[in-house]
Amino acid sequence: MVPTGECPHDSIRAEIQQILIDHPRTRYAKVLLGMLRGLTDAEMAKEAAEAGEPISADSIANVRRLVRLSMDDKLVPAPSDAEGQAGLYRELLNYRRSPELTQHIKTKLAKLRELDPKILLTPLGHVHLGANDPSKPEKPEKVCPHCYLVHAGECP
Repeated sequence: MVPTGECPHDSIRAEIQQILIDHPRTRYAKVLLGMLRGLTDAEMAKEAAEAGEPISADSIANVRRLVRLSMDDKLVPAPSDAEGQAGLYRELLNYRRSPELTQHIKTKLAKLRELDPKILLTPLGHVHLGANDPSKPEKPEKVCPHCYLVHAGECP
């Protein structure tokens, strides 16, 4: 194998970042985009409110911390934060990814589950942003019992 000069973590970090940028449906992705634009927590909170997705600057600061930890390949130290970080990894399960990232996600979710046994290992389902958004999917998503992903038709 010829060394590429790239650390395996760097390629995983880049892939996580690209997936979140390409699919900005969650708070994790929106905060990452704000971070890349150099916005403060207050500026991101203002933009979110203007978009009808209100969130406090304190909540943005917490999401920013979870995104940074995840991008730096670190886990939250407190069991009370495990579900929040697991949400980011579970969101990544919704999209096409490399085998290396899939293994990375499974490993991180397993470690987070050690902190909090209630952590789900399935893709993050429907999300809504904003305190008063009552939106729901038209029909509930069914998780495949074989691959634990949501997909139409036979298991890929």
